[in-house]
Amino acid sequence: MKTEKESKLRLAKLREAYESALLAREEYASEMEKHLKQYMGSPEIDGSAESAGTVRNVTYEIIESEISSDIPHPKVEPASYSESREHNARSVERLCSSVRSRLPFEEMNDRDERYTYIFGGSVWYVEWDGSVSEDSVLGGIKIHCISPLDFIPQPGIHEIQNMDYCFLRFTATKGEIAAKYGISEEKLELCECEYEWGGDSASDTVSVVVAFYRDEDGEVGKLVFSGELVLCDLPRYYTRRIKLCKRCGKPYSSCLCGGETEEVELEFERIVDKSGAAALVPYYTPREFPIILRKNTPGVPSLFGSSDCGRIRPEQQAINKIETRILQKLLRAGVTPVMPEGASVTLSNAVFGQVIKTRPGESLDSYGKIDTTPDVSQDIAEADRLYDHARRIVGITDALTGGGSSKSESGFAMQLKISQSSSRLESKRRMKYLAYSEIYRMIFTHYLAFADEARVLDYKDAFGTVHSAEFRRSDFITEDGDGGYRYDDGYLFSVDLNSGTLYSSEELWEKNLRNLTEGTLGDKDNPATLLRYWQSQERAGYPYARENVEYFKDIIEKEAGKQQLYGKETTI
Repeated sequence: MKTEKESKLRLAKLREAYESALLAREEYASEMEKHLKQYMGSPEIDGSAESAGTVRNVTYEIIESEISSDIPHPKVEPASYSESREHNARSVERLCSSVRSRLPFEEMNDRDERYTYIFGGSVWYVEWDGSVSEDSVLGGIKIHCISPLDFIPQPGIHEIQNMDYCFLRFTATKGEIAAKYGISEEKLELCECEYEWGGDSASDTVSVVVAFYRDEDGEVGKLVFSGELVLCDLPRYYTRRIKLCKRCGKPYSSCLCGGETEEVELEFERIVDKSGAAALVPYYTPREFPIILRKNTPGVPSLFGSSDCGRIRPEQQAINKIETRILQKLLRAGVTPVMPEGASVTLSNAVFGQVIKTRPGESLDSYGKIDTTPDVSQDIAEADRLYDHARRIVGITDALTGGGSSKSESGFAMQLKISQSSSRLESKRRMKYLAYSEIYRMIFTHYLAFADEARVLDYKDAFGTVHSAEFRRSDFITEDGDGGYRYDDGYLFSVDLNSGTLYSSEELWEKNLRNLTEGTLGDKDNPATLLRYWQSQERAGYPYARENVEYFKDIIEKEAGKQQLYGKETTI
């Protein structure tokens, strides 16, 4: 049972570690901020007090061309096969797919992609929120995609699960803090304000730090604080807790006597085994930080991968200098008229109405101009060369996009060139797949630890029929070999590369049409084949595919009804 004194001691210890970690990461944090400014089009020139006069933001263009909106589907396999474990693996897949559909993964994926390419990585945070309602069932998962600038790791450690502590930083309003943690207005004054002016708070926002740490037993603890105020203290973060009345011993939710409550930790839950006897099974408790790091292209041992902004920064800086030079040349350019002294010409920029009156016997050769426009073709060529160089550094080349070659090449040579060019982007995709497989695994472990009630999961089969299934924690209870019971978490997580999400909708539509015309699905004149085709198009998001599915279903049902009717008549 924690006390206020113990909470203050933990706060003092973790605040000291937090301040030290902030100092240790100053150098690479400043690099990240520099990369963000570069992506936003900063005119700063390294080593110069003078900024560029104009910016051609090739960094933004290149990074935006790398962004992928694909959200990988989960794939779960049992570590060792049995029929029940295979059934459970499919249940976990449906659970992860349900969470993926319910939460705003499209928005989080968008941020994740940009964070990864700009900073070299991104941070995902998974938490269980008992106040979330999922289909009238209380309790659910919440997932956050966080900027690496708001993640403060233990110095010198490059793997998240090898750390003794780490920190996440958020900005929240005072009202949000008061509602979430039950903090009074007086105590809110102890919070660390996000903006201050002359020692006074300049806004209603405060800086909140979430600390995760390991205790002497290796279990994960969580402490949330702002300034000198402890908002939440959970020494054993994953341990089950319940509020009981000190007077009657009943849970707080069902207590009627109005006595004081105390928080009690639960280690076991009661179950009924196969023989019908009562038994105890330990609650499932994960032993890892609920944080996933996605790396860009990993190189030397580091917390995150290399930043694409950092890799092409020399080219971006050189292009800015050249573009500034081009602008300066063009601004100084001009056309100076030449005319005899005493000529009666009014100089203007008018296109029409300009009349030059020459004196009798005066030659037109006395009039002319001097064009001082400089040649900027070499500057433009060099800027374009640097742009192509920057694209090639991150792997976005003509070969990858199917561009032509300056010389004749065999099909095999061209395919090999495309493969070599795409390998750098493929490495980044593999890191994304790894991060998503870890996210799905943490979704599973959190539901295994906290989801007491069954979760209804709807899914479609290969024929488009909607089915309902349930995810139950009790399905994962197994014997531990010593006569007791435990929760089985022995499942392997990856992403399904054949799910179709890794292709664009147009590509899937073309693949499905090709399968139909080539006879892969069967006789293309058969209504059953056409039904399979339109069911595939429906899953791929083809417009109005659902109407065609219903149409061919109706045709097949009518044909089946006719055959049944004719069969009965023949029998008679």
